[in-house]
Amino acid sequence: MIKFFRKLRKQLLTENKFSKYLLYAIGEIVLVVIGILIALSINNWNENRKQEAKVNNYLKSMVIDLKSDTNAYDRIISSFENQVAANSSIFKDKGYQELPLDSIVSRITSYYAMHQIVDQTYQKIKNSGLSDNLGSKELNDAINNYYSNGVNSFNTYLQYDKERSTRDDDLWFLTNNYEINLIYQATETMEFPFSESEETRKKAIIQTIESNLGRNYLRHNINRKRVGIIIAKQTKTEAEELIELINKELKIDTN
Repeated sequence: MIKFFRKLRKQLLTENKFSKYLLYAIGEIVLVVIGILIALSINNWNENRKQEAKVNNYLKSMVIDLKSDTNAYDRIISSFENQVAANSSIFKDKGYQELPLDSIVSRITSYYAMHQIVDQTYQKIKNSGLSDNLGSKELNDAINNYYSNGVNSFNTYLQYDKERSTRDDDLWFLTNNYEINLIYQATETMEFPFSESEETRKKAIIQTIESNLGRNYLRHNINRKRVGIIIAKQTKTEAEELIELINKELKIDTN
């Protein structure tokens, strides 16, 4: 009987040690898991902080691009409005025929915009895979819409207007009917003499202007530039609204 109780006591002591060891092992595992979770959390926080800093830098750079865009829109709108006014004066008042030849030429010349709206920052954002992670959904949608639709449409218009304006120049300046200086040509080329008098050349260009072809070219340029003014104003408004959204995202007070 004594042997039995000794054996039972030994067994209980052994089981108690095992329970303590098991609890200790579980505790160690829990600590390791907690440590891993904390490390992952810190790593994710660091990565999120780095991505947020990168996004903020992109957005600040985009604001610079957009401000450059709005200045370009203003210049283009002003240039187009001046052209519309100059071309329209041909139809409104025949008094233009009394002007010097160079002044007449300035009223019919079709200028196209040299500026291409910049989108370098947006392209960098796309290449970085962050084009849908720039802040609120409203901001993401506005950015993608501006560069995918607004800018592309405006650049397409600029290319079209350049091609058509170049064609207009061919009518006025590459002709066998008279000799003429380009209004924007290099000063040195203006030194070359003409075979006819200015009065003879002036009559010839007025004849071209008053022809059905000449008047149709002017009408087309007026309409084309008016369309350009509308597109430029619309796209400028989109750019200004986008700047406001970005500043709001960056928590920049513009007041």
